[in-house]
Amino acid sequence: MPTHPPNILLITTDQQRTDTLGVYGSTHVRTPHIDRLAREGVVFERAYVQNTVCIPSRACMQTGRYTHQHGVRYMEAEIDTTPGLPDHEKTFMGLLQEHGYVTGATGKIHMMPERDFDWQEIVGGKGARWTQATGQDIGPAPLGKQYAEWLEERHPGGYEALYAQRRQPDYKRNRASQENILPLEEYVETYILEKSIEFMTMDHGKPFFLWCGFCGPHGPHDPPASHAHLYPFDQIQLPDTMEHDLSDRPPHLRHRGARAPLTPEQQESMRVYMSYYYCLCTLIDDYVGKLMEMMEARGLLENTLIIYTSDHGEMLGDFWKFGKGNFYEQVAHVPLIARPPGGCKGRRCTGLAEVMDLAPTILDYAGVDRPREMSAISFRPALEGGEFGHDSVLSEFTTNDQSINGKCLVSGTWKYVVWDTERGGELYDLESDPRELRNLYYDPRFSEVRDEMAEKLLTRLMRSEAGYNNYREERY
Repeated sequence: MPTHPPNILLITTDQQRTDTLGVYGSTHVRTPHIDRLAREGVVFERAYVQNTVCIPSRACMQTGRYTHQHGVRYMEAEIDTTPGLPDHEKTFMGLLQEHGYVTGATGKIHMMPERDFDWQEIVGGKGARWTQATGQDIGPAPLGKQYAEWLEERHPGGYEALYAQRRQPDYKRNRASQENILPLEEYVETYILEKSIEFMTMDHGKPFFLWCGFCGPHGPHDPPASHAHLYPFDQIQLPDTMEHDLSDRPPHLRHRGARAPLTPEQQESMRVYMSYYYCLCTLIDDYVGKLMEMMEARGLLENTLIIYTSDHGEMLGDFWKFGKGNFYEQVAHVPLIARPPGGCKGRRCTGLAEVMDLAPTILDYAGVDRPREMSAISFRPALEGGEFGHDSVLSEFTTNDQSINGKCLVSGTWKYVVWDTERGGELYDLESDPRELRNLYYDPRFSEVRDEMAEKLLTRLMRSEAGYNNYREERY
């Protein structure tokens, strides 16, 4: 293995479930290139995000610190007004810059505002709520100026046409899902791929870090024609939890309950929604393959650390819920795959991991000391044949209007959640009930477990607020 500092490539997706990757057990969605990445690296089977909405989750990745530490707690409905990282918060990108790296960003980074990048070609994201290129009261269309200019060179009027298409009836009928009017060569993920390759093939004269932030499979689910027919609608299985009784959940997590079954039209709409989500996952996989093909051709794989993850998952109709903003496994548990420079014999890490652990891991490979205030720990030992894992992992969430706050702790096989609402407790045994069908929080038979988990959560919060950054008792 080379002794000089490696290049570093961080690939993030937006709102991707673990069960959309072959390496995590998907038998329906095809992801051969990410599966290859896993065969040459380490798959973290139990990785959890530290916040279950975009900007706060990414702020945790950038700093290696929890939401309650860095202060980016929530997202405004008007995204561009979301409070960003305070100036005093250090990011791993800034630390890389200080130690001789050139840093780049492509695609969706969702940092308010972006900083600590020497070069950037970015978008704000896809944003299903935006149906106009300009003029909406929730802010400017999030795909943004740089992509709009790139697209205009290839397709004059294409940016406006993209948003005009969203005003068609099928868009709303199918939960913001439709075949994209733009061809693959004009699609936003192609822009991100091209700009990523452009940055990585520059002669920087020093090691580089690139954050490649794909926009999908976040909604709208809008694959171009090249990918829109990969998963026929009639082969899509609807979630069998859609009518599950959630009367044992906190009030804000309840739903239509045992109401009348979906109509045939509603079922068809759901199948379109799910199929196009899967299509976007495979499109991203294709582009991960192209990145690795380019890197292999140029000899970059031998000295590049590659990390693949997502900022949170997607309910996709489970429990008749959509999007994120809760702590169910579909949202809080995400893919995390890392390939060390030169690769390694593929292995699986079964210990608990926090996605923000990528920050100190990147610094570790770059030869940069982890700051004292960084709570995350490096998972480099797992990439080099050793053991890794936390005793417990923490996740947080605050609603856009800041009216509801929640915290989640996973320890062993137990998941404990507390919301500041009426009957706001959740407790699941992930070993006997991995689908979280039974909330045990109010069951007196599990009161001892509940109290133990509450104490663990309180201890974690107290230690992190006091500045502890090395949970020795949580490491194997």
